[in-house]
Amino acid sequence: MALWGNNDNVGSGGTVTLDYSTRIVTGFNGVGGAAGEAGSGTTFGQTGFAKTGDTISFGQHGSGTYFGDAVIASIGSTLQVTIASTAGLSGAAIAGVEYTISEKPTWCPTDTHWSAVRDTAPTINKLTEGTTTGATGIGSLAVEFDISAISPPVQVGDYLVNGLGLTDGTENFEIKAIGYSTAVAIATCITDDKVFRAEPPDWITPGTTTVGLGTTRPIVNQVGFVTADVGGSGVAIPKGSLVVPVKEILTYHLMVGDVVNIGAAITDVAIASIAHTTVSLASTTPVNINVGTMISFSSSTFNVFASAGANNDEAIAIGDSITYGEGQNASAQFPAGGNDVIQLDSAITAAITSGLAVTFRRSVNGYDAYVYGVSGIGASSALASSKQYITNAGWVGVTTYLDNLGNLRVKKETLVAMSGITTGNAPAYPPEYDA
Repeated sequence: MALWGNNDNVGSGGTVTLDYSTRIVTGFNGVGGAAGEAGSGTTFGQTGFAKTGDTISFGQHGSGTYFGDAVIASIGSTLQVTIASTAGLSGAAIAGVEYTISEKPTWCPTDTHWSAVRDTAPTINKLTEGTTTGATGIGSLAVEFDISAISPPVQVGDYLVNGLGLTDGTENFEIKAIGYSTAVAIATCITDDKVFRAEPPDWITPGTTTVGLGTTRPIVNQVGFVTADVGGSGVAIPKGSLVVPVKEILTYHLMVGDVVNIGAAITDVAIASIAHTTVSLASTTPVNINVGTMISFSSSTFNVFASAGANNDEAIAIGDSITYGEGQNASAQFPAGGNDVIQLDSAITAAITSGLAVTFRRSVNGYDAYVYGVSGIGASSALASSKQYITNAGWVGVTTYLDNLGNLRVKKETLVAMSGITTGNAPAYPPEYDA
């Protein structure tokens, strides 16, 4: 029996069950099964499939549940094999699970360094506290902080703990972005829009710059506010009118219930209906509207009007999102700075008040060691990308863990350097490439 081969993608259809006491791995018989039998389609011993000396991996490493590896000692049938040892397995029950077959080095499953028994999940420990600078309502994805005052600084991947209304304080929200936030998807949009409406973050203020929608970086004029020109009609509108013409009305996405403001006066006259070139009001205009007068429309809904600008050169569609960022904290995404805001992975379920001390947590420790088959193509591709993934072709052991500061550490060891590795099993390494 060879100590290793060059195939990390041996045929492995179906699911299996393991009896720890007998070390027998069983696939389904195709007739409904008996006790200890689960899954279907195993083809042990057939040409191109599992053979004696191959490694069987139970579960899916990197996603779902991974139970570990074992070397196949003997094959009884297409439905049954016996493994040499259970030392490389986690000890958890294996019943009806997927599996993969590879020709990785036979000593790996019993080597304590590469055994799944040594793997541990990260723990989430307290990092620091920060004080909110604004109130955040239920359902929000963004929370306001003076980011510069949080020490040690938080980073993407850390967790914010919102313990309000909870007894154990374990509601952890993962931080997805720092210094900027993304609004809910755009609700209305047509070709040549001057403005579009979307749901803003809680902290949005007039004049806030947005990114991700064209080179002009559209600006939020004001929450629920947009200005339209009625001068295109060429006709003055006398006091007491119920109908007001609006130039290029469709590009402003006005809605029934929006309030009309004429000149500097806030009139609080609501829109009753909308036509192609005019709006009908719920009550009459209290002042004259001269030719060229700028009128404003404000919204009582949660919609925000964002101005796209005349030079916007990127197509905007319904469902696109607006990302907001402005202020003192510079970043790669926002060289000029970003708002003192932290975006979370999901909406908060309990309101957060301004001036509240909030706990931040970080994943630390955690340990994972796994042997990958790396093809020549995969190694070459990795060389041109992130140094984290640079490795030789062959059978490569990769150890990942989080240090005490929550930093990801990756260590690689080439166990067998060789060309001609056939890969395809998940997960692939390097992770960015299909080797």
